[in-house]
Amino acid sequence: MHAEGGSIALQILHTGRYGYHPLAVAPSRLKSPISPFTPRALSARGVERQIRAFVRCAKLAREAATNGVEVMGVGGLLHQPVPRRAH
Repeated sequence: MHAEGGSIALQILHTGRYGYHPLAVAPSRLKSPISPFTPRALSARGVERQIRAFVRCAKLAREAATNGVEVMGVGGLLHQPVPRRAH
């Protein structure tokens, strides 16, 4: 139950290369300066899977009667550099 006049919002975040786990995934194999693990680069199929996971999370938030959802992009999967390819 919400406090009188209060609202609840859920923030959705994927840690990407900042995940402190040997199975972390990111847009590329670019290692984070704060994790000892090099992430696995997501394939196109992996990207689609992550999109579905964000959608599922938002649906679960709605079912839990939250008032809103914020997709956090800074510092996670949605805001990470991808190395430039040499031409």
